Amino acid sequence: MLFALTTLLAALAPQDLAIQDFDPFMTFSRSPTQVGEPEVVDVGILRGEGRLQFWFRRTVPRPTADGAADGIAEAANVTWTDTRRCPGARDAVVAATQIEPPGIHVPGIPVRPDGSVILSLDGVRYAIRASSHYDSYVGSDIVFESNVGTPLANWVEGSLGVLANCWADEEPLHNLPAEVAVDQPSPE
Repeated sequence: MLFALTTLLAALAPQDLAIQDFDPFMTFSRSPTQVGEPEVVDVGILRGEGRLQFWFRRTVPRPTADGAADGIAEAANVTWTDTRRCPGARDAVVAATQIEPPGIHVPGIPVRPDGSVILSLDGVRYAIRASSHYDSYVGSDIVFESNVGTPLANWVEGSLGVLANCWADEEPLHNLPAEVAVDQPSPE
């Protein structure tokens, strides 16, 4: 039974495994503690023919009258892009596989040779949640967070930079035929 299920799953293309049209496999965010609005970007597989494509959904809370972001979903500004409209975005997805994860902190085991620890009470909180794997064993999600000056911060900032000129109000279209679903020139 397990062999039959494994064989069936191997025969399906990754886009055929999507349960919902916009079900993300990765979410990353940047949340400034003082100035600026938090940004959350979801990434998923864009179903269709031809080369595997990805969609991106960016959510930014709109500030309230007093200037504070209230985080209410109805007040959020949601914009979209995909790797057809923004071919450079594919590099950001691929680069995510190379983000150096943080080490595990165990109380009592020094993090630095002198035993000190750096605490950050401000800055920017970066986070990623994504499907994970050990070798070929796909597991559950991995989640980690960091502040400025880390590999995660560098990847998030670089990815947001690549996507900056690509956002639009229109959702990407699923199930385009291969001859229509070709990469478009970057808007830059």
